[in-house]
Amino acid sequence: MNKIYLLLSLILLVSCQENKSNARANEEPKALQEKSINLGRLKGENDLVDDLYQELVDKSPELKALETELNQFTPTDTLNLYFNYDQKSSDYYRSAKNHADLITDSIMKQKILKLIADSEEKYTSKKTALKALVKTINQKQNNIYDYHHTLKIILTLPLMEKYQNEHLPKNDPFQKMINKENQLLEKVKQNTPSY
Repeated sequence: MNKIYLLLSLILLVSCQENKSNARANEEPKALQEKSINLGRLKGENDLVDDLYQELVDKSPELKALETELNQFTPTDTLNLYFNYDQKSSDYYRSAKNHADLITDSIMKQKILKLIADSEEKYTSKKTALKALVKTINQKQNNIYDYHHTLKIILTLPLMEKYQNEHLPKNDPFQKMINKENQLLEKVKQNTPSY
C-alpha cells in the first residue's frame, strides 16, 4: 500500500513538474547548451541526468524541499546504535573465547566455553527483533534510493528527448564531408606510386 501511495505521489509530482516545465518549454537546460563535447563526461566525471535534474531542482520549490529532506535523511545514526552494540558484544565473545583457550584445566575450560556459548546464544536470540528492524530500515533506504533515481530519470527524460528532437543535425554537412573525403581519397590514390 505504501509503495502505491509513493508511486502515486511520484506521478503527481512529475505531472506538476511537466506543467511547470511546459511554461519554460523554450528554455533549454544549461547542461545541454554546450557547444562542444565535455571531455569530463566522456571520462565519466559528470552525470548528465544529475546535471539536468539539478537544474529542475533549482527551479522547483517542491523538488528543492524534497532534496533538502533527502540530504538531511540520515538513517546511519540510528543504524550505528545497533552496529556499535552488536560489535561490542561480538568483540566480547571473541575475547572471552581467547581467554578461555588460555585455561589449562580441560574440564574448567569446557565449562567456561559452554557458559560463553550459552550466553552468545541468548544474545543472538535477544537481538533477533532488532536485527529485523535494521533489515527493514536498509530495505526502506534502498526503496528511497530506487524511487529517487526513478524520479530523476522520469523528470529529465523529456528534456533529453526535446533536445534530441530540436538538435538533430541535418544530413547535408555529413554528406559534404563524405564527398570531400571521396575527392581527397581520389587525389591520394592518384599521387600514390604503383607498388
